[in-house]
Amino acid sequence: MKISWGTKIAATYILFVIGVLIMVFVFMNQDVTLVTDNYYAKELEYQNQIDKINRTNQLEEQLQIINQQASVKFIFPNQFDYNSIAGTIHFYRPSDPAKDFTVNISADTLRTQIVSTDKFIKGVWKIKVDWEANGKSFYNEKILMVN
Repeated sequence: MKISWGTKIAATYILFVIGVLIMVFVFMNQDVTLVTDNYYAKELEYQNQIDKINRTNQLEEQLQIINQQASVKFIFPNQFDYNSIAGTIHFYRPSDPAKDFTVNISADTLRTQIVSTDKFIKGVWKIKVDWEANGKSFYNEKILMVN
């Protein structure tokens, strides 16, 4: 039994429509999360961020972020008194913003702070350190891989 060319065209058209409907269904059920909900306001503030990064790059000694076995160690520059160091450390999880959290900076007398990674989910984290010392603000970022 031979299939006519009209039947083949109709079958091709029906398969195409079914394929498009499947794609629409799959794409509509995808979870789309933004990096931040108020991205427009963040964009307007980005010049301040650039200024902080430039100030950070001009420091004689940089903030050290060291990934240790069960913790992350932050060593702030020696040129600042530990009492003058303040700010926040934001742990950003690119794959799931619901897992993000922030820690306030409380440097000890050696200008260090240790954050335990025991409760971290394995994978990639982005550490964003927004800090100030002696009245000037600074900003550092580092990618952290937790195994």
